[in-house]
Amino acid sequence: PEALVTSGPRRIFLAFAAFGALVAPAGVTAQSSPLVVEVRAGSSIPVGAFVDGAAPGEGTSAAASFGVDFALSGAGRRTVYVGFSQQRFGCRAAGCPEGGRYVATSLDAGLRISLRTRGPVNPWLRLGGVTMRVEAPGLRGADAGVSDRGYGGEVGLGVYVGAWSAVAFNPGVRFTTAKVGLPGGSDVRLRYVVADLGLSLAF
Repeated sequence: PEALVTSGPRRIFLAFAAFGALVAPAGVTAQSSPLVVEVRAGSSIPVGAFVDGAAPGEGTSAAASFGVDFALSGAGRRTVYVGFSQQRFGCRAAGCPEGGRYVATSLDAGLRISLRTRGPVNPWLRLGGVTMRVEAPGLRGADAGVSDRGYGGEVGLGVYVGAWSAVAFNPGVRFTTAKVGLPGGSDVRLRYVVADLGLSLAF
């Protein structure tokens, strides 16, 4: 996944700015639309054939998840987000060698809709797209290396809980599906649920 992160914060901020300019309503100012940086950590749980299938790239198990989101609140209930996330999966059943790794790294972008706008507790829905690469050297049916870039989408829900003036907790659950081309010519469709906790800092 080095290809996704070599450009570092510059690529993330450029994508964030471009997406925000397209989606945010006219007249939104920095004062009414604070930037929020959110760090998330939790668990990636594969579902469907991704957990019990026998095709190349299938046969995974749950492991750790982490990510960073940059969010910009617009007028009303809308928030634009762009982020980086990494999902790790156990892959013994997928044919990984001893100590092997199965890592999906993605850039994510979309909208988060607040279901209420007042009070310290605000439930939300999230809908967006992802672009992803998979690193799984030694995987059964695939050569060592990094996959082709894949694309997919995500949908999630959670609750934003204010803790201090600029700090909030943000637990959530989201479902992601994406199709990527593995080294060696095989395609795999990743389907997984992420359950995680976010720590948000508003600027």
